[in-house]
Amino acid sequence: MSDYVSASAIKDLLTECPICTEHFDEVRRTPRRMPCCVQSICQACLETHSKGLPTLSCPMCRHQHNLQGGVKSLPKEPIILRILDHLKIVKGLDLPCTHFPDGNPAMSRCDDCGVFLCQECLNAHKRVQSMRDHQTVSFKEMKKQPVKLREKAEELEKIKQGLQERHSNIQVSKQAAVVDINKAFDVLIDEIQQRKGNLLSDVEERSSKILKLTQEELDSTSNILAKVTSSTKYTRQMRSKADKIEDQQMMGSSAATLSAMLEMSPKASLVRAGVSFASTCFNKITPLLKMASLVKSVVFSPTETPNGNKSLKDAMTIEHEHVPQAAYMTGQPLGVKGSLACADLEWDSSIASDGLTVSGPVVTNGKQEHLPPRTGCRLLSYHRVLTSTPLVIRPGQTIMYGMEVTYSVLTPEDNNKVIFEAALTDSPVDANKTQTTGLSVLFVTCPAHNGICLQVYYNGQCLSHGNLTLNESGTTYSLDLGFVLEEETHTAHVLDLSQQKLVTSVTPFPFDKPLWVTIHFAPYPNTHLTCELSSQKGRKMHAFERLIHE
Repeated sequence: MSDYVSASAIKDLLTECPICTEHFDEVRRTPRRMPCCVQSICQACLETHSKGLPTLSCPMCRHQHNLQGGVKSLPKEPIILRILDHLKIVKGLDLPCTHFPDGNPAMSRCDDCGVFLCQECLNAHKRVQSMRDHQTVSFKEMKKQPVKLREKAEELEKIKQGLQERHSNIQVSKQAAVVDINKAFDVLIDEIQQRKGNLLSDVEERSSKILKLTQEELDSTSNILAKVTSSTKYTRQMRSKADKIEDQQMMGSSAATLSAMLEMSPKASLVRAGVSFASTCFNKITPLLKMASLVKSVVFSPTETPNGNKSLKDAMTIEHEHVPQAAYMTGQPLGVKGSLACADLEWDSSIASDGLTVSGPVVTNGKQEHLPPRTGCRLLSYHRVLTSTPLVIRPGQTIMYGMEVTYSVLTPEDNNKVIFEAALTDSPVDANKTQTTGLSVLFVTCPAHNGICLQVYYNGQCLSHGNLTLNESGTTYSLDLGFVLEEETHTAHVLDLSQQKLVTSVTPFPFDKPLWVTIHFAPYPNTHLTCELSSQKGRKMHAFERLIHE
């Protein structure tokens, strides 16, 4: 329930007598203010209640009053009278001029003096030096004020609802982000724990093997030692009791046994043994963990068309602190002149619009079983998604990434319809069709070729146009797109890797800002689309150079 009382409710409350519930007027039901409870009661009800006597018990609070001048001695309520005057103006009723009540009807009101003025009095009013700065309002303007106020109230109500929705969306996005972080790190922790368990099991298995061998050698040595010790003790005791002849006889008969015993020794299979742990690749995992996963602030701001009107597109601002490092997971060392860095990119499922199924580097326009929560970060435009990180091109660097796009025509689209867009822009827009700035590679139904064509645009200008396939039911087509970004030459190249050819190049192409990769799909079920990001790892730089420069 709202905490505010509407203007109409206040007006109805103030213009009705609380006793008879009739509307106040300026003749019989003049509003009189009670000094005891500050209530306004019509003069007719007060006269009925007082019965013409000078004493009056307030009908509201029962306070006793002595009115020597009768009910008419109570003050009139000026605010209610002004509301009554305003209602008359709105309804188009005539009001007398305050200065000449029997003359011309009033045309305006002075807010400073509180008087109603006919045109003649208004002119005179403005000529008086002390009244030149007074604010006067014509009845025509006063009639418009409620309409303007209502329109303003409706506008503010829409803004309020939008702010409440944004507040709710931020809360939902916060909860969704917390859930996603916990889920992602729970999986990571489970994998770490599993790896830890495997390593501990490996330690147990390997140590058991060498412990078994060592224990066998230890047991053998202990047995031999026991025999030697026992024989030595027995021989010493026997010789201490025997004479020389007996001693010689005993030693002679025991010589072979003693000699065999002296030859006994444990067979040593190991010299030294143990189990060790090497924290292999930990120096790679630790910095990788600092880049793995990002918390981003996603803000949509209304844009304007060249003529100053608000557009249906909202400019996106995406901020996070790991932009310079996050986009590169593989490839040769960065910053090396002439090196080729392969960007391992993934689609951002937390930003993707409804109607898309996103899983890492793969996105399809098939129907989802469980829709993601509606947060303030999600794109509202149909079937659009961005990568989770932008591309940041450093001086002298060349960046490579690719897209494997497959589409099946289920129902042919009308002519001049965009089936697919792959864009590279520093200013992403939540657009229902194509990006307004940057590089766009489009699959478009083309009447000139009676099929589906590949078009490349840069800042709205068409650079390339070539036919791909027919626009017929049952048509399936796959295209392996490659993008090579050369900072040194300030050039962006678009490659058709399926046909091993250069589609077009854009020079100069700015690399001074982070570049976002975004795609747009035609609606399902007319067309079924799949787009998989590819880092193009394993490809040789000279192969791309040949395509680019031949």
